Amino acid sequence: MTRRLEAEANPYIAFSDLMLNLVLVLIFFVGGLLAVGQAGWDQVKYRQAQEQVAAAVRSADLTERPLLIDPKQRNDPPGAQRWVFKSQGMFMGDTAQLTPAGQAALLEFAVVLRGQEEHWRRVRIEGHTQTSQPGVPERWDLSAARASAVAQVFYRAGGVQPYRLAVAARGGQTPYSGEKFDPRNERVEIVVEYAQQAAE
Repeated sequence: MTRRLEAEANPYIAFSDLMLNLVLVLIFFVGGLLAVGQAGWDQVKYRQAQEQVAAAVRSADLTERPLLIDPKQRNDPPGAQRWVFKSQGMFMGDTAQLTPAGQAALLEFAVVLRGQEEHWRRVRIEGHTQTSQPGVPERWDLSAARASAVAQVFYRAGGVQPYRLAVAARGGQTPYSGEKFDPRNERVEIVVEYAQQAAE
């Protein structure tokens, strides 16, 4: 019986079946690579621009050097770079008024960014305040006012065009280290976005 089935088997059908299976496996493999790897590829695509801006910041003679956060620490879109300025010494007490030293540090950073503006698309300035105590309202107004004060320095003194700036108030929703009431929670984060808009 087995010998009779082998004799009747068509080699063209067997070959076609094998090829169809190989094509399906290849389609699933490529689809998986595209789905999983798109974010990573976008990050690689903008790496050279990010490295050029980071090198410019490192080589500049800044009075206060911001901290560059690893992109994996935040849920940023691909092609974003996050710089952190601590609020202590940048703002006068518990206000949104910049100290002269804070204004000078931000202006120096804005000038470096403006010199590299062909590499990035937009700068998003986020104000972060201390984590709220239980029963105490979030300090959205203070975080918004601080982000706005930084944007004013970038625009008015630093020469960064306003259409390339965005301001966001985060309050105490994103602690710096994950620890509540850490002094580093009071900060301004400057997110440089490199991903270009799709051509219309």
